[in-house]
Amino acid sequence: MKNSLFRKAAVGTFAAAAAVGLSTLFATPASAHSAGPVGKAECGVNGTYTVTWTVSNDYNKTVDLTNIKINETGETHTAISLTEKGKPGSSSSFTTTYAGTTSKSLTLSVDARWSDGYTKSFTSRPVQLKGDCKTTEHTPSPSPSKSPSKSPSPTPETSKSVTPPPSVSPSPSLPVTGSSSTLPMVGTGAALIAGGAGLVFAIRRRRNVTFTAE
Repeated sequence: MKNSLFRKAAVGTFAAAAAVGLSTLFATPASAHSAGPVGKAECGVNGTYTVTWTVSNDYNKTVDLTNIKINETGETHTAISLTEKGKPGSSSSFTTTYAGTTSKSLTLSVDARWSDGYTKSFTSRPVQLKGDCKTTEHTPSPSPSKSPSKSPSPTPETSKSVTPPPSVSPSPSLPVTGSSSTLPMVGTGAALIAGGAGLVFAIRRRRNVTFTAE
């Protein structure tokens, strides 16, 4: 009786282990396929939201992503092809912008098809826009003031003593009177000469006169 129970328990344990192994064998490849869309919102200084959406291939086969759209706004994006996991081109990003007053929860969905034929649809976690993005005034930081450079003090010039030229004493001048004494003297001389000439002429004439007796 005991042996029969032991055998049944052993068979049951083996069957359970086999079932778990088979489910793991078939489930592992499927669960490794992921395109992982994620979104991140940032408020810009211009008062608008910018949401960066990123899709990444987490499997060692190439994948094509189609039907890429933002569910709440209806915005779409062109198809994206990603390389194998870990290689350049295995992820890709794009952005969408919204007014700073937008209050909405956004999600990105994609349809993925790997080169091994596996297909699956993915939807990102919600990205919340609160509608409180405002313009940030940028105040430039004041530039440090430069202390004025000290200008070199001018070298004092050596003063040269200037010897004044010797003063010239003016020559004494005769006092100027109201009347000139030169003119009377000239007139007197001329009169004397004229008188002398007349006297000589008279004497000569007297000598030439011959007296005749009657």
